[in-house]
Amino acid sequence: MQSRPVRVVGRVPHHEVERYYALAEVMAYPRKQSRLTDLVTPLKPLEAMAQGKIVAASSVGGQRELIRDGETGVLFAPDDPQACARSLAELIGRRRDWPAMIEAGRKHVEKHHDWATNVQRYQVVYQNLLAQQARKVRGSLAPA
Repeated sequence: MQSRPVRVVGRVPHHEVERYYALAEVMAYPRKQSRLTDLVTPLKPLEAMAQGKIVAASSVGGQRELIRDGETGVLFAPDDPQACARSLAELIGRRRDWPAMIEAGRKHVEKHHDWATNVQRYQVVYQNLLAQQARKVRGSLAPA
């Protein structure tokens, strides 16, 4: 197996993101454990899976929601650089599993996170909110 370099690049300007995706096979998304990372689902792992990349991510709420460990990517303990390094090393040693993981990741994004699906999901929520607001307005306009 040919050795390939590992580069930790940090923040990438938005206009260069596509170029980095084209160069990478595995995308790592370490996040610190916090209330915010448990509540907010990040888009970057979804973008990577949609582009056929292997995703390794901290096991925090938003990322656990997206990644099924060992199936659509791999998860590692948050706030633990050694756990991240171990997961990446193990992942690199399991290249034979990558095609299935790439396919599972893409299918997951297509099935659960495309705009058509999201619009249908949220349309009902917004319609219910608008109906509630209309009832409140009608109630406040009714004669006393």
